[in-house]
Amino acid sequence: MKLKQVITIAILLSFFNYTSLIAQDKEYLKGLTKASEKELSEKQIMFDGETFPVYDNEGKRIVGMKMMEAMMSGDYTPDFYMDKNKEIKAAVLRMATKQEKKMMKQMQAQMGGEIELIGKDAIPFSAKDIKGNQYSLNNLKGKIIVINFWFVECKPCVMEIPELNELVKKYEGEGVVFLGFATNNKSKIKSFLKKRDFSYKIIPNSKDVASDYKVSGYPTHIVIDQSSKVAFATTGLGPTTISDIEKTIELLIKK
Repeated sequence: MKLKQVITIAILLSFFNYTSLIAQDKEYLKGLTKASEKELSEKQIMFDGETFPVYDNEGKRIVGMKMMEAMMSGDYTPDFYMDKNKEIKAAVLRMATKQEKKMMKQMQAQMGGEIELIGKDAIPFSAKDIKGNQYSLNNLKGKIIVINFWFVECKPCVMEIPELNELVKKYEGEGVVFLGFATNNKSKIKSFLKKRDFSYKIIPNSKDVASDYKVSGYPTHIVIDQSSKVAFATTGLGPTTISDIEKTIELLIKK
């Protein structure tokens, strides 16, 4: 299984050797200071390309899937820049050193708890969605269960919703159940859904279930087969995430 670079988690940057530099020579970094290792270790960074801009080495802004693909390639690492209030305001992607590439792979392996789940019995859960419908692993045995662990503030989670909705539409009537385990409370989710449709059965306050499934980053996707075994699991939004879920569903339908 391919490991995906986790985009939405708190990035563990203690692997990298950062030094403080005043970035006055580049207009898009004017007034910003390169963050030190200590400064970064004290922060959780939402590295999505929208919370703050991400640039390539030539100063061109990178957004959306292009940024994610660059990060998931393992060839680049971000340098972060802060303002005088110690707030992250920009990042610049540079070529990763051999040591950094090695550390990246180690980080992915450490955070790849989902790999341990594949082929094993799914962890039992019992939960109620925002409409009051009850779902449990036991009651869903015999069906394909597609799970999305997400939260409202996670921009990659939100970015993939239209494609996830297409999956729900495609497999309607095929014995596939789509569950969205969200960390947010019911009120927050209902407010979000007023502005954006999400066709999954949305289950609020799901941190305990996420913990049971060793979720270390968002979004995380898990597919459970008809005999309640984990058939697929991945963390992060990558260029093949949705197609990988779709391929898994197709294989399980044909079993």
